[in-house]
Amino acid sequence: MRSALVAVLSTFGLLGCGSSPDVARPVVGDIPAAIAALETRLGGGLDYFEVSADLRGVTMVLAETEEDSSGESLGMFATTFRWEDGQLTSDGETLSAEGATFQASAIEISPESLFKQIDGELSTPVVVDVAIQGSGTGSTVIDATVVNEKGGTLLVLLSGDGRILGVQAS
Repeated sequence: MRSALVAVLSTFGLLGCGSSPDVARPVVGDIPAAIAALETRLGGGLDYFEVSADLRGVTMVLAETEEDSSGESLGMFATTFRWEDGQLTSDGETLSAEGATFQASAIEISPESLFKQIDGELSTPVVVDVAIQGSGTGSTVIDATVVNEKGGTLLVLLSGDGRILGVQAS
């Protein structure tokens, strides 16, 4: 696994001594506040398709199931909410959707250490976003989109403490 990572990183010219901790990073530390704001507004125990952080804020894709009067499911729907600058917003649009979901309690992420291994493996990595998605079992999968100055893009699968679990070039 490690040799495959080194091969992919070398191909993209990303292997180096490490990066500066001063680079802009997705605001993963805002995820708890964003979820708290949404669950305060709508109630706890919500199901999510995805929670993602970029350089400016947090986007939450809420999973909702519509039921008829007998309790029969009519389908799943997604509504997107955005947390930015301490404000929770939504365009209110609800779209038909399907996929794995999770609850906020399944998110196990350490903002302090999430990027340490990426920093150690890559020279000047620019992490543009981090997405947390449902795995199908109620747990989550975490990935980061990393680009370099030459335009190469990697999708890096991470554990909540920042261990690199896999890399896919795109």
